[in-house]
Amino acid sequence: MKNQKFFIVKGKNPNEIAYYEYDKIKGYNLTPKNNVKIPDSININKVIIINPSLITKIVTKKIKRRFDYLLNFLSNMYESDDENPEGLMAALTEIEKIRQELLNKNRHLLDKKEVDLTEKKLAILENEAKLRLFMHKEEKITTKEEGKRR
Repeated sequence: MKNQKFFIVKGKNPNEIAYYEYDKIKGYNLTPKNNVKIPDSININKVIIINPSLITKIVTKKIKRRFDYLLNFLSNMYESDDENPEGLMAALTEIEKIRQELLNKNRHLLDKKEVDLTEKKLAILENEAKLRLFMHKEEKITTKEEGKRR
């Protein structure tokens, strides 16, 4: 993981004063996750982004990162020989979390085409996971029936 740092430079005109009512600003809130203490730096608790194109890019990147994590998790689980239903159920839960976050929290921040495309991708992953879960349950039932016949 990269260690990202930001550098803020004071403007050339020191007589300029900007006043913002932070409670009334509508934008996308970001909070840092790690409390990394860097000497001679300012610690930030919250950042409000008000540029719409930057908000769209950040939200898109955030959803893409979660989707890639889910895709990696599913591919690792499918490649392993022992598919356990707990992993598939966890994947279905994560798919539903991403879908709900997309619909409730980020729909107004993204383009309609991008939301629809992400929904279709999630539906494909969900159908595949449900199919594997169903196949696992069917396999379990058939092995129990074979054991009873002997």
